Amino acid sequence: MKSFFIYLTVWFFLFLSSAFAGDCLPGTTGVVWSIDEVAGLASQKFSCEDLAKVIALASAESGFKPFCVSANNISGMANYSEDSGLWQMNDLRKNLDFEYGSGGQQDERNPQAHRCGLNPECSLDYIYRVWKLDGGFSSKRWHSYQTNNYDTALAIAQQFIKDHPEYLKQCHSS
Repeated sequence: MKSFFIYLTVWFFLFLSSAFAGDCLPGTTGVVWSIDEVAGLASQKFSCEDLAKVIALASAESGFKPFCVSANNISGMANYSEDSGLWQMNDLRKNLDFEYGSGGQQDERNPQAHRCGLNPECSLDYIYRVWKLDGGFSSKRWHSYQTNNYDTALAIAQQFIKDHPEYLKQCHSS
């Protein structure tokens, strides 16, 4: 009975940690970037019109933690996966596009995706291609896109861009 209670407690903790944005697995938080650092990185790829959205998504997904890893489900289960990096890139093959591909095993985890997620430049390149493929962000790929955390982060990011017009000189035009 005691082991069952421990199992339920662990399951509940992992569920909560994966359900809320920015909750990293222990030992994966590391540094926290400033909004300036995220804006500087995002402005390398995204248009000025989309810059605040990209910044807000990084805030809502990882709390600006480029080395954050979040668990989806319980380790060892068939549908276990991890999200990594600023934009919490999922490592299941069925969720990946482009050079990460889709293998014969759709529920297989892809270590290359995990490594890319933890490299801010690679992660930026990946989400930019997904952004283009989907025609913008969607809740199909990013859970936090349609949450209050995202809405709050978007208002902050929009104000940041207004207060720091130098990023509008760095970003790409649509």
